[in-house]
Amino acid sequence: MRTGVTTIRHADSSIIKEAKRRGEALGFPYIPRGDTLEEMTEETGLSGFLIYGKQLPLYWSDGEEYRFHMGTAVLRTTQLRKGNPDRLCALLPADGPCDVLDCTFGQAGDSSTMSWFLTGRGRVTALEKSPILYEVGRAGIAGYEDKDESLTDAVRRIHLIHADYREYLAACRDDAYDVIYFDPMFRHPVKRRENDMEGFRQAAAYDSLTAEILREALRVCRRKVIVKERPFAGIFRDPIFTDVRMKRGQSTAYGVIEKR
Repeated sequence: MRTGVTTIRHADSSIIKEAKRRGEALGFPYIPRGDTLEEMTEETGLSGFLIYGKQLPLYWSDGEEYRFHMGTAVLRTTQLRKGNPDRLCALLPADGPCDVLDCTFGQAGDSSTMSWFLTGRGRVTALEKSPILYEVGRAGIAGYEDKDESLTDAVRRIHLIHADYREYLAACRDDAYDVIYFDPMFRHPVKRRENDMEGFRQAAAYDSLTAEILREALRVCRRKVIVKERPFAGIFRDPIFTDVRMKRGQSTAYGVIEKR
């Protein structure tokens, strides 16, 4: 998938300068904005564009767009504030310091929810391999603002790194993080109309978890590794998992590997 950077129509010089700067940083060519993105795709042979303007950058490919998206984080933090449980946060240590490594940042929903939950006692470091999702996420975190100041602060505390989790974990010292979390892209996506995120899916990285990666994550964590997958995922058959949390009516499950 070959990607370029461009701007909105009639962009001023500051927007063009920023697009060129970010394109150089990401290794994407800058393409001056033409009449239509479809024509630009045909003329350049590129499959999509990161588009810069007065608002946050967005990704466009084959008629689909992806903008910074918090997923269900706003709803989840609202429910947590009311005292209702969150399936992922319930697996984090209930008290004491807790630093989390989210190996699959994606849409920011899980990182944001965990960051809010850990306010005052921990930090979330997030990795994103896809340069497109990293760039949309980087700008989204920096510019995020919600009427709930606690959520705004939680999102902005996330330390997002453009990295492949395999390489990042290999370079980590033992016991570097309390919890390591994986939410790999599902090969069989959940079928919901409200999850029409084709632009996101086109930009995402589709690396599969392996037994070797899980054991490397176990080396790097102090307490546990958590994996979110479909209930029927083959990875959960690995005896390294100490628990797999499923819930009736839910299309996802959480596998837990406790460090002994």
